[in-house]
Order: sequence, then C-alpha cells, then structure tokens
Amino acid sequence: MKDYLIIGHGLAGAVLAHSLTEKNHSVMVIDQPNENRSSTVAAGLYNPITGRQMVKTWLADEIFSMLEPFYRKLEQHLDAIFLQAIGIYRPFVNQEEQNDWDIKQSDEKFSPFISSIRKKHHPEYQLDDRFGGIQLKPAGFLQIPKLLQSSKEKLLHQASYLEEEYDETRLVVASNHVEYNGETYRKLIYANGTRALNTNLFGWVPLRPVKGEILRGKLDKPLKTILNRGVFILPTDTGLVRVGSNYQHHFEDILPSNKGQEEITRKLESLLHEPIEIVDSVAGVRPATKDRRPIIGKHPEYEHIYLFNGFGSKGVSLIPFFTDKFLTYLSDETPLMEEVNITRYYKAYPSK
Repeated sequence: MKDYLIIGHGLAGAVLAHSLTEKNHSVMVIDQPNENRSSTVAAGLYNPITGRQMVKTWLADEIFSMLEPFYRKLEQHLDAIFLQAIGIYRPFVNQEEQNDWDIKQSDEKFSPFISSIRKKHHPEYQLDDRFGGIQLKPAGFLQIPKLLQSSKEKLLHQASYLEEEYDETRLVVASNHVEYNGETYRKLIYANGTRALNTNLFGWVPLRPVKGEILRGKLDKPLKTILNRGVFILPTDTGLVRVGSNYQHHFEDILPSNKGQEEITRKLESLLHEPIEIVDSVAGVRPATKDRRPIIGKHPEYEHIYLFNGFGSKGVSLIPFFTDKFLTYLSDETPLMEEVNITRYYKAYPSK
C-alpha cells in the first residue's frame, strides 16, 4: 500500500509529489500531459509587486522569503536548473509613481522587494520609461516544462508515475483508503487543475477556468531581465522572447486567437518601442477561483480524499508556501488558513 495517490502532474502535483517523497512518504502520480494545460503554457512568472496600482501581492512577505530557496532545493533534488531569478523591470507611468516608490525605498514594508530605482530612461532597452522604473526582487520566472520533465523522469525512476488518463469510474473509495487499478492508497489528492470540474468528487467546487494566451517573438538583442507593465516580456533559452498574457473568462475553445494576439500586441506596442517579430502563439486554461484564492483541503464526505487546486496565474509563487502548509495539515491536521480552506465551499456540495 502506498501513502498517496496524486491525480495531476502540473506544477501543483509535481511539487506536492516531491515534497511528500522528501518526507519519506510513498506516492503514485497519474497524469496525461496536455499541451493546453496552464502549467505547460504558463510563463511561470513570480513577482512580489503586481497590478496597475503596484501593490504587494497577497502574503508577499511570507511567500517570497521562501520561494527561491524552495525551488533551489527542488533543483538539487531533480538535478536540473529551471529557476531564472533575473528580476523584473517595471517602468513608472508618471512622475507621481516615481516619487511614491522613491519614498518606499526607505519603508521596511517595501524595501525587501526593491532592487533599484531608475529615475531616467533605461539605456539598454527602447521602452516607454520616460519616468524611469523599478527593478523588483525576488522576481523572475520558472521554466515549468523543464521542471515537469525532470520531475516525470525522477518519478518514473521511482516507479511512481503513470502516464495515462485518470478514469474516476475505476476508483474504489473505502472507509480508510482508496483503490485504483488494483492498487491501494491511504490517501487521494486531486491536483489536476480545471480537470477536477469533470469529476464526481470535486466537480461541485467553483473553479473558474480562465484562458490565457502567450506570444513568442524575436528581438534584435537579448533581454537580461523581465520587462513588465500591462504586458510582460521575458527571455527564453531559445533566443526568443515570450509576451503575454491576457485573461478570457468566456471562450469557445482553447486555441490561440487573432483577438488575443491583437490584444497582447496592442499592449506590447505601448511598452516596447522596438520591432518584434511574432513567431507563434500558445493558449492554456488556468484553474482560477472567484475569490482569487486557492482551494485546499478535505472532501466534505471522505476523510482521506483531498483537493490541492485553484492557484490561477500565481501558481509559481503560491504553490511552495501552500505545499508546506498542506503537508503540515496532512500530518497533524493543523488548520489551514480560512482564506484557502475548501470548507468555505462546503455549502455547494450536493446533499444526498
């Protein structure tokens, strides 16, 4: 009997699986890779200061103090490099914004996230940054496909990975364990993003699929950092840049669209004042939630079945922190934060 059956091998499932094995738990991961799932397509950004108003992201102090050390440790575990801690340069929109952040440099609430402030145009890039900008830290991006491939290889070596479509009709739920394909597991965790909506166990949870698109293009000279204002531009190891993204709450398919490309290109032109050749585009679907908080915890009926989901566009920054909290909860039932606990949606569970 293995300890955990994990459904899904996106970023949430992969990080969870290796965090459990690090604590000497046995796992089995079931996943059928899909080129349109968010983990495959996502740019993988992590950024402590977000939004038009440039505010600290939720739980920034707790999350960003552990984020890079967490992924560096995972790199050692998987014998691969996938964290690119190259920072983010964000141009100011006006003089008032520059003045505000100049003051915040001396504010201990913000100073840990400020690498430097420029009061004039950045000489390396042809940008609309006439008011200067801010270099943010810790910030960068995670090469998620590379992480997932390294994770898959490690799990296969440990006989802990099945590449197949999960079929819930083959699941047998007993009083204190589950059975699947003739194997027995003490606990079951769904970490399968929007696919959870197609299941009986968690189809009632109000996940909100959100489509996003990313363009790939060529610049004349390489980027040394991520550029971000209204749209992000980040370098890749292929020499191309990735540009995105957008948010589509209503969509008919999961394919890249002309409308999406036009929206991103329009934002790009307001930031970057140099030619970029668009090569192609990709689209994926994020598992977002109505309150923009993850959904984690125990099924309302089954004590040994759990959900670890709903990380949306901030999965890279949220998943390490909440993996740590979730593992503590699994081991001794230390209460989860109310903001993320699945109990907030128990009323939506259909009564028998």
